[in-house]
Amino acid sequence: MPDPYARPEQDSSVLTEHGWKVMLLNDDVTPFDIVILGLQKVCGLSEEVAEMIAIEAHNEGSAAARRGLSQEDAELLCVKLKACTRIPRICPGVGCTAERDD
Repeated sequence: MPDPYARPEQDSSVLTEHGWKVMLLNDDVTPFDIVILGLQKVCGLSEEVAEMIAIEAHNEGSAAARRGLSQEDAELLCVKLKACTRIPRICPGVGCTAERDD
């Protein structure tokens, strides 16, 4: 009888690498308040942290919005962030990329 408390064997071919980040890119179209709300909703950030990231992206050209993600999760957050900040006929949503974290 198998031990019910034994750790399951992990298949090394399906291990998830969590060395990815979501980079928010500066744009001069999406309103700041929309960017901040999108970061809060999609990335789970507080208003203060979301505002700091938005300001950094505005001033520096880009800023890390989330770190320690799998590639799939980082790409999914980018899609959701763009969709959440899109305003039809006004702005296409924020630019963001999923990148390997250094």
